[in-house]
Amino acid sequence: MASTTTSAVPQRRQARGGVNSQMRKPATYGAETVVEVSGPTPAAAAFPGFSYHGGPVIKVPQMYASFWGPEWLTDPAHLTRAGSLTQYLKDLGASGYMNVLSQYGAGTGAGSACFVRASFLNTISGNITDATIQSTIQSCINAGVLPEPANPANTAFIIFLSESMGVGSIPGGGNMCEASGDVAFGYHSHFTTKAGHPAYYAMIPALSDACLKESCPSDAGCSLHLAEAQLNRVTQVTSHEFAEMVTDPELNAWWDSNTGGENGDLCNGESDTITAGSNTWTVQRQYSKTDDINSNGKTFCVTTAPNPLPKLSPGPAASVGVARIQQLASMNHLLPLPDIHFDVTTNKVTMNEGQARDFITRLSHPYHHKHMVPGLADLLRQFADIADKL
Repeated sequence: MASTTTSAVPQRRQARGGVNSQMRKPATYGAETVVEVSGPTPAAAAFPGFSYHGGPVIKVPQMYASFWGPEWLTDPAHLTRAGSLTQYLKDLGASGYMNVLSQYGAGTGAGSACFVRASFLNTISGNITDATIQSTIQSCINAGVLPEPANPANTAFIIFLSESMGVGSIPGGGNMCEASGDVAFGYHSHFTTKAGHPAYYAMIPALSDACLKESCPSDAGCSLHLAEAQLNRVTQVTSHEFAEMVTDPELNAWWDSNTGGENGDLCNGESDTITAGSNTWTVQRQYSKTDDINSNGKTFCVTTAPNPLPKLSPGPAASVGVARIQQLASMNHLLPLPDIHFDVTTNKVTMNEGQARDFITRLSHPYHHKHMVPGLADLLRQFADIADKL
């Protein structure tokens, strides 16, 4: 049974949210100080300690993909994979996967998360640290490549690394996809931007065969497998990190006080698929407290639900209104925005011109933009100047 306290200020775990390389293992480290603000849970549940601890969730997830490493813009296979991953994020946000997350106050069901834009950083490579990651994200924000998050934040930065990159000194200790000391296949974390806003990000490595072999003592006990296609490994880990990032972005919202696990950890390594149109994607099942309670602990790892699961109580404060969600959904036909390329060394930002042309055509269809409003380009520049002053 979960304990109850009247404290209004949640304490953060000295831990990190990530994907353990071992099946059904939480990726948390260090001592945990717990302040819970939830009520009791039926003892019949398999994870009665999974509860809300008072922190923020991402209520209207807006996904930004960022591809780091030189291969993404030089190798045709990587370009194809990047296109697949952006389509995957679009389909994930529109799918019944979101119907499970709604119980935690993260979105209101299928279609309440949207993919906004992709960016490419080809001048960053090699092994980096989490401190480097945060400074690079800040550089992207400074350059307008990634948006400055609001407070509370709805932005979810999802960073895909190429095979030439690994991460050392990840939060909690250890490495990711390096030559030794590997403990995770992905993780999510956060920091405060220079403007004082919370930035939430997930790190997804390339998950090559070499990475799996360095991380797992045996394939049988691994949460990913060598027989799986590399893209399927990446989408599986991405769904794990996305589910955790939107429900526990600052490591002080939804998690299990008995194991330290987040909703991705409790089902770590349990793969399944979702289908969107002609696309079928590998995902990881996520923990559903609603299913756990309703089945008396028999069923708790699920992939989707036919309808949004009702918000659990106690839980985060009321989400944004349905009208706001519908407004965002109505803008989906304008998304994604054209890709951005960012040279970290020179601070030069360029846009994919072909995608920009297609975007302008989509905005003005069925007319040519020159026939809509005389001097439209100059008018938009004036609007932009005014918007910057708001």
